[in-house]
Amino acid sequence: MTKNKILTALMSLLLGAGLFAQEAPSFTAEAAVLMDYETGRILFDKNSDRRIPPASMTKVMTLLLCYDALASGELSRDQMITIDEAGSSFSRPPFSSLMLLEEGQVVSVLDLMKGLAVSSGNDAAYALAELIGPGETAFVEKMNAKAEELGLKVTRFVDPDGWSRYNMVTPEEFAELARYYIATYPEALAELHSVPFMVYPLPENMPEGREFKIQVPRKKENTNLLLKWGMDGVDGLKTGYIDQSGFNFTGTALREDNRLIAVIMGVHTDTYYQGLQTRAKETENLLEYGFENYRRIEMPRSDIEEQRVWFSSEKFTRPEEAELPSVLLKDDEIDSVRIEITLEDDIIAPLKAGAVIGRAEYYLDDFHLAGTEIVLPEGLDKGPWYRRFQDWMIRSWADLKMRFAK
Repeated sequence: MTKNKILTALMSLLLGAGLFAQEAPSFTAEAAVLMDYETGRILFDKNSDRRIPPASMTKVMTLLLCYDALASGELSRDQMITIDEAGSSFSRPPFSSLMLLEEGQVVSVLDLMKGLAVSSGNDAAYALAELIGPGETAFVEKMNAKAEELGLKVTRFVDPDGWSRYNMVTPEEFAELARYYIATYPEALAELHSVPFMVYPLPENMPEGREFKIQVPRKKENTNLLLKWGMDGVDGLKTGYIDQSGFNFTGTALREDNRLIAVIMGVHTDTYYQGLQTRAKETENLLEYGFENYRRIEMPRSDIEEQRVWFSSEKFTRPEEAELPSVLLKDDEIDSVRIEITLEDDIIAPLKAGAVIGRAEYYLDDFHLAGTEIVLPEGLDKGPWYRRFQDWMIRSWADLKMRFAK
């Protein structure tokens, strides 16, 4: 077991004993948000609605559209693509992040996606946009259409790689985008975002019969430093930097079936190296804050009154929850959970044990945490003829009175 994992386990024991809880972290970042992946609830908020260019975090949307194209059959992972001028690294601005694509190289769709996720290649973004759009303009239209489909009101894109300062998101909306991306294509975490490094170009990427400027394979490490640092549970997601936004980082980690998403935006430092370190450290602090202060707590059982049963030998039954969901909460929040019960107007026999007759919905303030079905714990047999006749008379008389009242 690594030192980080030992410390994490020790911290969990202390938390379980109620002996330790971390204060909310402070940030140099302009804005930050921590989201519970399961519910989408915001657990920490600093200027979560501030509009900031996402820089290379934009590539999450580019990858989302790639996975959409794979899912629809428009593309396949092993499909080989010949790089044209649009996808060449020599067509990108100086000092931008690159996969080192060159016109005439042959590369698979999956490797292009890795180049986007691991080495944050702007050239890979344009190669994929050229393929899927087809072309940059059509691809950007698809990016914005997807943002609108997801209900993101501020998020707007003008390029596939995030180089422009006119791309715009908020930390909260980007967390929502990341949540959707992970939920829809969970394989992306293992397939792309937790890959520690990639080596490119390889000999098979350079067909014989032509000269290439880039000859020597280069190792590009994942820009997510939390992977390199060995933070427990980290398996994604994406970094970004341009001068106008500063250093950005969306990170996600999974521990004991609890996944958190942290978004840090607008880190400004004196040097580039400081920026890389600071954004990673502040993302790590935010994720640790979540894991150390929130735990999965079972929702309280509701006290449902006995319900009238019709046409059965039993006059009343007491329904109950099919199962009690558990949700990430602070210990002191469980007492504030509100339960709303909805039951069917009529419970009419015969019904089997486990028959669904309603729902329980759990809220913290106005935020919906979870829901579960209300069921019959025991079956209800049809009653004898005289009980059924009696119930028919009662219901018929009640119906007549309502009609006359109108």
